[in-house]
Amino acid sequence: MQLKLSVIAFSLLSVLNLQAEDYVNIQYLNYSESDDRTSVSAPAIEINKDFGLDYTLNLKVVLDSVSGASPTYYEEKIDTVSTASSTVDTVNSPSAYDTGENINKDNIKYGNIEYEEVRKSVSTTLITRMDNRDELTMGLSYSAENDFYAHGVSMDYLHWTDSSKNTSINGGVSYQYNQVLVNCIDNVSCDSVSGASEQLDQNVVSAEVGVMQVLDTTSFVKASLFYTNESGYLNSPYHNVIVEDNGIYNIVKENKPEERNAYGVFLKYFKNIDNTTFQLNYRFYKDDWDLTSNMIDFNVFQQIDDLTINLGVRYYNQSEVNFYNKNYFDIMDEYKTSDERLSNFDSFDYKLGIKYKITDSISYNAGVSLYEQSTGLSAVYFTTGVKYKF
Repeated sequence: MQLKLSVIAFSLLSVLNLQAEDYVNIQYLNYSESDDRTSVSAPAIEINKDFGLDYTLNLKVVLDSVSGASPTYYEEKIDTVSTASSTVDTVNSPSAYDTGENINKDNIKYGNIEYEEVRKSVSTTLITRMDNRDELTMGLSYSAENDFYAHGVSMDYLHWTDSSKNTSINGGVSYQYNQVLVNCIDNVSCDSVSGASEQLDQNVVSAEVGVMQVLDTTSFVKASLFYTNESGYLNSPYHNVIVEDNGIYNIVKENKPEERNAYGVFLKYFKNIDNTTFQLNYRFYKDDWDLTSNMIDFNVFQQIDDLTINLGVRYYNQSEVNFYNKNYFDIMDEYKTSDERLSNFDSFDYKLGIKYKITDSISYNAGVSLYEQSTGLSAVYFTTGVKYKF
């Protein structure tokens, strides 16, 4: 899942003071795509605890239930006796993503292949504050699905350049090791006849440096540069492509390069006027697969007594990677994908959220977001939750 909604209403003052607090935050997210595609139900709990003034421990646990379908190419099976057509049972069959050879062009279809997942994830961070109030943040994370396991570690250091804390510099690195279970690709590795899976690895290394500058008592800006390297098995087991060779058509698994390098810049601006806070974010991204993207995210937080209202809009566009094709690939093409997430598209995300302070200790929040993509994909997602300060 790449689309997530986080409706968090907060004041600029609390951000600038960098004050932590003890709380339990219980949230629920429901996400649903058009055309009976992905549907997600995700309850989550977050616990934040201060230990004196120098340490803060945060723990998050999420349980995602994901179901739906992913669009890809498949061969339509024709029952010559009943003339009925069918597709492969991709949920229960170990040969769910078997590809076809020498296929009749008329039997090649593009449609949804069903799947179902349950993801369990846990992450924790520990913030340590030095005598000069610099901060070292260390994190660990783990998530598991039936065919994907992720292990992550991160570290970030924030340095205040002066005692007034008007300027800070931060630098961080993270490493994620992923294990992907896929149907056998190489018979030497495992027995493809039995339907067994082999484990393939992914490695993701990320680095970021940034600077934050307080402009006045009501506003600040932050700028960050980031770099990411992905290596290993970067394919999706859900996506197939069509290969054509002298009029002969085959359906084969997608094949992406085994390395991807990306870099970009992220800019953030906050402004508070009385009880209204404006937040503007911009991100530029480019990688060596020739994908370039731009994101602009604008939010307004309006506080009315104990109620805070958030209105926001997010615009995103990207170019396609240099090996994307929605039609036929030549048999000599080394890299190939028909994954719409790597195509040329733009999107809008319209957001509405509220946060209501019930008591000094308890607050309630809810939000809704409408997502529209130029490929025809649309989605709606809701969040609701309760935060208890103790």
